[in-house]
Formats: sequence, structure tokens, C-alpha cells
Amino acid sequence: MDKREYLLDIIKDLVKIPSFTESAAESAPGQYIRERLEKLSYFRENPERLQWIDTPLEGAAEKLHSLVVRVDAAKTTKRTLLLIGHYDVVDVACYGDIAAHACDPDWLGQYFKADGDVLYGRGAMDMKCGVALEIDLIEEFASDRSLFDVNLVFAFVGDEENSSAGMRGVLPAIAAMQSEGLEFLAAINTEPGEAGHSGAVGPMVYLGTLGKLMPSFYVRGRVAHVGNYYDGFSAILAVSRIVTHAEGNPNLADPLNGVSQPSWMCIDVRPLRDVYSVTVADRACAYFNCFAATNTPASVMEQMKFIAAQSLEETSRQLAASYKALRDSGYEGSAFVPSAPRVLTLDELAAAARKKVGASFDSELKLFIESIPPGDMRARGIKVVDHIADLSGVEGPYAVCFFLPPWLPVRTDFTDDANDRAVVEAARAVERQLEEKYDMKMTEIELFAGLCDLSYVGARTAEPDIEPLEKNMPGWGSIYKIPLKEMQGLRLPVVNLGPSGEEAHRKGERLHLHYSLEILPSLLRSLIGELSARLERGD
Repeated sequence: MDKREYLLDIIKDLVKIPSFTESAAESAPGQYIRERLEKLSYFRENPERLQWIDTPLEGAAEKLHSLVVRVDAAKTTKRTLLLIGHYDVVDVACYGDIAAHACDPDWLGQYFKADGDVLYGRGAMDMKCGVALEIDLIEEFASDRSLFDVNLVFAFVGDEENSSAGMRGVLPAIAAMQSEGLEFLAAINTEPGEAGHSGAVGPMVYLGTLGKLMPSFYVRGRVAHVGNYYDGFSAILAVSRIVTHAEGNPNLADPLNGVSQPSWMCIDVRPLRDVYSVTVADRACAYFNCFAATNTPASVMEQMKFIAAQSLEETSRQLAASYKALRDSGYEGSAFVPSAPRVLTLDELAAAARKKVGASFDSELKLFIESIPPGDMRARGIKVVDHIADLSGVEGPYAVCFFLPPWLPVRTDFTDDANDRAVVEAARAVERQLEEKYDMKMTEIELFAGLCDLSYVGARTAEPDIEPLEKNMPGWGSIYKIPLKEMQGLRLPVVNLGPSGEEAHRKGERLHLHYSLEILPSLLRSLIGELSARLERGD
């Protein structure tokens, strides 16, 4: 069987596993890989090189497992490359009436009348092809350990499509290998190119990955009966103005080297009440996706405070103007109650609550967090903010600025660091190989814009970056956990070299087979060789 057919069989096996994020089958591809590799003599002789890791999935009913695989070079060395890949996939709701066949590549091939050079199916390109390429690398290297002069460690994880619990969960295992003597030089991911640059098709290499924050707003207004509307202050009205000012605002975009990504997008906005009521809503929230290339959590917090202040001021002016206009047209209801709304950070609100409650505040808050039923970590975080607001006794109207998870740090290889430069040079050597040998052009892109787990192995964060998150993310360390010490101990140069395809996360998701299965495998092996040759030796 030639390489293309061999890889195609593995990809089809993986696609047939419905490993939807936070489903019972999410970790099943990891078990498939584990059982496959256990049959190899290398792992029969070194079973400890297959680590099946229970990685916490905060708030979810299902357990998540990750697989960390290690293959050492024939000649003893501490020099090691890390390869990562995720095996979870997004849901199949977009497939509509054919959703039952979304994980059946052969059926979909007939349905879409595929021409033979594409493979359809949920996860075919994002990213079960990349996982299959890494499985093939493991099998080949395990049978011939003279293939590379560096060790290879592979992290196969889930939850990448949600909050990266898998990647965060394996960081301690990777750090343990460091403490035992391995020297990690760089990290390689095999995400599909289109996933990081939507709409683009063809060979792509990325030399960094975009960051992400979740700016969030909680508004506490003032309750009033609907008939006495002007006695109150509508939290819904204020939050809607926040969304209007923030959603798609080009001034909030964060370009790097002349390349910009979309600005903030509202993920959710809603009042915080569970029952119908004819009272002015006094609690509402909104949170946003925010891509970060140069902005820090501290700078984004300043943007949030400005937006909140502007929105509250406009809300107050609108209410005053509305009341005046109605009085002029004969309104005889309750008098307008002017207000001077404030903007607080979550840290400031918590300080007010701590002052009111006293020394027991932190222990009481911990017990409250532990009492929140399992569920989405964003929803759980908002409950924490609402509870702190209640404990504080601070009267509305005010807005609280805070962050919700996840947080992905930005990483770029275009720095003055010698190893970063070496990774760029290695990638460009592979680009030249593709052009000279196959007459194909590879697109080089600085930041993978689809967000990926490379953030957690490449991050170069300092305390000033983390402090605003630690103080202003509800449930930091409990609802949402990042092994910071282990993450900061890696700080690796990163590169993403993955397959080609189209329509990730959509009904027409498909993998381009010629490049992905006939050319990319040799490029990946070349990349490993180039990285080994160019990165500083530590032996």
C-alpha cells in the first residue's frame, strides 16, 4: 500500500469516530491511537512512552483524556521537538438533514459527487488529517530511530475547539519531561492552513499564532416597575449600547505588521433573570471575542473601561431626553431620577465586597464557586460576578469590566531571538523545497488566525500580562485553570505546517488529498530535519 492510501485509511478511521467537543466520544480517537501504537515493538518495550492522561475538563459532565507519546532518537540526546494535534471536532448541526452521515467520508463522497482528490467529512481537514500525519511519523520513527537525530514528543489532545482543556492539561506531563532532562527546542502543529486563514486554499506555513481574550461586561442597573420606568435604570439598555460600541469596531482591532484581524465580536448578550417580570431589568451581561496581536490584558481592560463609561453616559442621556420629550407630550408618570453611573473592574468590585463582608469573604466566595453546578465556564463565571455584586452592596447603576475564559497568548517567531530566527529559516527552507521539487508556492503567514494550542507552548508572558487576568477573571484557578509555571517554562518557537482543504467547520468541509497526503508527509520530515540542523545544540 502506498503512502497516500495508507494515510487515507487512517484519516477515514479517525473521521468515523464522532469525537465532538465535550461529548462522550471526544477522547475515543486518543484511545484508537493508543491501541494502534501499543502493537509496535518500541512501545511494547517502552510502555511508559505512551502516557494516557486524565486532563480536567472544567464544568463538563464528560471526562477528557489526552495521549502523550515519546520516541527517542537512536543516538542518546536531550534535544527534543514537540508535535501537537487535537482530535476533537465541532458539531454537525450545519449538515442539516444529512447530519447522521457527517462522519462517513464514503457516503459524503457520493453525496457531494467528489472527484477523487478530495475527502469530505467532519474533521477530515480540521484536524484528523494532521493527526494521521503525526501517527505515521510516530510509526516510522519508532521502527527506524535513526530517521531523526532529535527525540520527538507528541501531544494528542481534545477540547481545542472549546477552551483547550486538553493542551492545558498535558502541560505538566511535558514539564515533567523537561525536569527529567529533555530539552524542547520548538513546537510543530499540523492544523489545516485554511483554518488559520479563512478562505485561503493551498500550502501554507504559519510562524506564530494569534492571541485571544474575552472582554466581558456586567451591568447592574436600578429596579423599577414598568409603570415607573424613569425611577429605574435599564441594564439591558446599557448593555445594548456596549454591544453597539464594541461589536466590529475597527478602532478595537489589533493589527500586527500591517495585517489586521476582525475586531471584537459579541458571543453572548442577555439579561440575568430566569422569569418573566414587568420590572426594569437591573442585571445584564455581554461578552466578546477579542483577537490580540499586540494588545495586553491591561490595555484591553482600558478599552473596556472606556467603552463602558461611554455607554453608561449615553444611557443616562437617553433616559433624560426620553423623559423630557414625554413630559412635553403630556406624560404625568413618576419623576425622572438622574444617576451618575460608575465603571468598576471586577477587582475593584471584589475589594468593595471584601470590605463589606470582612475576612470571611474569600472563603465564602470559594464555597459559592464550589456550589455552582457543572456547566459552561462562561455561565459559571458570570454567576460569580453576580454573586460578588450582591455581596458588595454597591448600588447601581454601574458596569463591571472583567474577563471570561479562555485566554490564548499571542506568539510570533519574528523576534530577535536566535532560535526564533532559526525556525523561520527552517520553514523557508521547506518553502524552497516545495517550489523546487514540486513547482508549488507556499504561502507564509505570521499568525495562525484560527486560534490554536500553540499558544500554550509558545507563550512568552510576564507577570504584568497575567496580573489583570488573575484579578479580573471570576474563578481564576478553579473554574478555569492554566498551569502557568509549566507554560512559562516552555516558551518555544512555533510552526504550523498542515494539510490543505476547504470550509473548516462547515457542511462542505473537505481535505485536498494530493498535497496533503502525497507531498506534505515529506515536507514534515524535512521540517524536522531543518529544525534539528538549525536550532542551537544543547548536547
